[in-house]
Amino acid sequence: MLDKTINSALLALRAQIIREKRDGLAHVNALLIARGVDPARHIVRAKRKPDVAGRGIMRLMILDALRDSPKSLAAVAATVTARRQDISPEAAHKRTALVLSKLKVAGMVGREGRLWRLIL
Repeated sequence: MLDKTINSALLALRAQIIREKRDGLAHVNALLIARGVDPARHIVRAKRKPDVAGRGIMRLMILDALRDSPKSLAAVAATVTARRQDISPEAAHKRTALVLSKLKVAGMVGREGRLWRLIL
């Protein structure tokens, strides 16, 4: 077995132990040190939380928000924030802007000054 394969397996095991708060971290760190790998140099990041909404949900919420009348980006983002309690207002604003841009490229929405409207 290649050295880098063994090192990668030990680092993956170390990450799993840290994330799941299991026993054996000292043993895995000792094995890594014995193999010449510094465990402190390998940062273990928390896994990303999966998005609760499925694909296309933001798109549907935004189209629904624009159904009544043209609205500003802030107004559409406020509608998204009200419906999705699991994301922050800042994240909702960024996601709304991204989805509106994609919808504009797709020819489904357009801008009139600061207001977004449906083209459908």
